[in-house]
Amino acid sequence: MNIKWKSQLLLFMVAITTSVVSAYSGFGASNAMIESAKKRELNTTATLIQSNINEQINKASARASLVSSLPSIKQAFRAKDRDAIAARLLPAMIVQRDQFGVREGQFILPPASSFLRIYALKDGHGEDLSGFRQMVLVANRTGEPQRGMEIGRRGLSIRAVYPVKDDDGLIGSFEIGLSFSSVLTQTKTNTGFDVGVFIDDKLMTEVAQLIPRPDNERIVGGYQAVEVTDWTALKPLLSPAIFAKVRDVSTELITLNGNDYGLVLVPVLDYKGERIGAVVAVRDFSEFQIQQRWALTGNVAMAGLQIVLLTGALLIVVNAMLLKPFEAIANASKDLAEGKPSADLEDLAVRKDEIGDMARSLQTLQASDNNRNGFKESQNA
Repeated sequence: MNIKWKSQLLLFMVAITTSVVSAYSGFGASNAMIESAKKRELNTTATLIQSNINEQINKASARASLVSSLPSIKQAFRAKDRDAIAARLLPAMIVQRDQFGVREGQFILPPASSFLRIYALKDGHGEDLSGFRQMVLVANRTGEPQRGMEIGRRGLSIRAVYPVKDDDGLIGSFEIGLSFSSVLTQTKTNTGFDVGVFIDDKLMTEVAQLIPRPDNERIVGGYQAVEVTDWTALKPLLSPAIFAKVRDVSTELITLNGNDYGLVLVPVLDYKGERIGAVVAVRDFSEFQIQQRWALTGNVAMAGLQIVLLTGALLIVVNAMLLKPFEAIANASKDLAEGKPSADLEDLAVRKDEIGDMARSLQTLQASDNNRNGFKESQNA
């Protein structure tokens, strides 16, 4: 193999190596951006869930504070007049239930005796709540508002318990309970994640006696699905192992049947800060897989184009600057060795590099050879 073909092969290998390295770097950068976008989606969703929960706690507090401060309510509560309280509050509370996710409204006498449930006017009068409603006990004992999450007879609610006081002192307390539906709906609307809230099955069974226990398939790892946006979307990704590691807010990527999914876990803490369950959010991340495939395809195609263009450009440059001049010098050297007139190397001799030096040297040799031949011819004559 002559130097021309060797040099072309070398240039082709250089072009391949350069293009592959460039494509690998480009794909790595694209992949890093996509992975960063995944993490950003997961972290944003986790933050949004926490923000939505806090927002609902604030809304529950605002409603409970408003009702507990109404003079007519204080007067009727002091008089233990259930009918007067119902007449004053029921129309507004029905609107709150139907439009804003309020699921519970209850007046409680100290220490923790149910006086009136707004949405069940005839039920539970005098029921002792002290065995499972710690928020109520603390609010009636300290006279200070309590807010957070707690399980009641109707299940988990986002609650606020506010003392009701008049000039004669503490009468009792009033609580508002909101469902998780607003948290789940807002999260799905803003992020596209399907969301569910899962609560300790034992606690729910012991306390939430006014709601039916869910089917066994909705109880995973000792946690029952209380509210979900789409059970079919969540179910395949749930396992006892997931709930076992819910200690803090966490995010992860899961691959199932060749598809990537984003998973967000947010612990559900009661008003004392004790973990009683978790909010689980899931979204299909196949769109990111498609982006990664396109990034790979694009970088491979770009590498192929780079190989063609770079090889062509290098061959043109090397041929013009090195191979053709070397070929001309080689032919001139061969002619000189065979005693034939050599080609004119004047174009190469003007170059200021090694090729120019070689061309000038050949011109000198050719001139010397011509002088010797002329001298011999003169002697022979």
